[in-house]
Amino acid sequence: MKKLISTRQLIFILIISMLTLKVLFLPSLLVKDIGRDSYLFFFFMLILDFLVLLILLFLMHKFQDLSFYEILQKLFGTFFAKVILFLFFSFFVLKCWAIFQSNFVYLNENLHTSIKWFTFSLPLLVVVFYMSTFGVNAFARLIELMFPIIGMGFLLSLATGLTRADFSNLLPFLENGFVSHLPKIFHFSFWFGDYLILIVFFGNVKLDKKFNMKVTLSVLSAILFITFFIAVVYSVFSYNTLSHTNSISDILQVLPSISDLGGFDWVLILIWDVALFLYFTLNVLSAFYCFRQIFHNINQQVVAVGILAIILGSNLLTHFDIIHNIEIGQKYLLYFCMPVQYGLPLLFLIISLFIKNTKKIESVTTSSKASNIDNNENFKSSPINYKDIAKNKGEENLNNNKNLENTQKKEQKC
Repeated sequence: MKKLISTRQLIFILIISMLTLKVLFLPSLLVKDIGRDSYLFFFFMLILDFLVLLILLFLMHKFQDLSFYEILQKLFGTFFAKVILFLFFSFFVLKCWAIFQSNFVYLNENLHTSIKWFTFSLPLLVVVFYMSTFGVNAFARLIELMFPIIGMGFLLSLATGLTRADFSNLLPFLENGFVSHLPKIFHFSFWFGDYLILIVFFGNVKLDKKFNMKVTLSVLSAILFITFFIAVVYSVFSYNTLSHTNSISDILQVLPSISDLGGFDWVLILIWDVALFLYFTLNVLSAFYCFRQIFHNINQQVVAVGILAIILGSNLLTHFDIIHNIEIGQKYLLYFCMPVQYGLPLLFLIISLFIKNTKKIESVTTSSKASNIDNNENFKSSPINYKDIAKNKGEENLNNNKNLENTQKKEQKC
């Protein structure tokens, strides 16, 4: 299998996934239930996600030459591997639904005008369709190109917030305790679990000697920066954070002389909109990957159109109202997200400890072989159907056999 994703690209992908959606609406939602200590619970959930990342990195190293689907086959068998992938597929589609709504609400609130759903949706979905079938390697290079710009936008928001931060707003420290609020923070588990997109890149990452150290240190540093940013948000707005649902852009509005910045706040709005687009596309790619492993005979363009149609249809049914919908469904989402985000990775870890490290699955069905071929091709810039690959290989083998027969006849004549 060709290694297409570099360590640096993977780190950028993980950080963008961890950062993008949370800083928009989550601070506002948390302060309503937990109060100004919300940044500590924010940090707690980020560390919980980090432990999941460590499990995935362990699996990636133990089964270096296997895709995630092959690892699941090895741990659970083909049937249960597909059941697990369907759960992940549902999770990623749910994430896509939330990101799509968030992007729509974010633009509407910051543009101070009403955007028609079709004006927003159709161009975005066309671009995402193209990206989802074009290949992960090209998309990883795009993220590598855009990451410095997104990082500068985040640092600008942080620096702006620090000019008006009043950390006395965070006191008293843990006024209502910590343990009593833990059940509440788990209700927001849907906003986390971002490292699960790593399953798409199993077997497709260049694992250099310092891979684990680079990834863990980079992600831990990002966790500290994001937690500090959330603390700054609460230090600026305190309990008024409830009314600032777009904290990444609202924090610019606290400056007394915002006019001095001119239209610079629009730069940040556009930067974060690009970040949301990248994160949305990553989750579409993840859903696409899971579905193609389950039903590998379906044309990939049909799969991509189907996934995007589900996302658009679900958003139309829920009227693009992310805040209201999440507040209603977050208690129910807990029973789906917690097992998928944390229960399954823990199960993977436990079972993998009893599995020997081998490079190939001893027994694999013909359909899974075809699925693996198709999966490998999806990571290339110009994916083709696995049937075409099989046909080309069959013709090549036939020609080789004919050449061998001709050679043997010539030797007999001599």
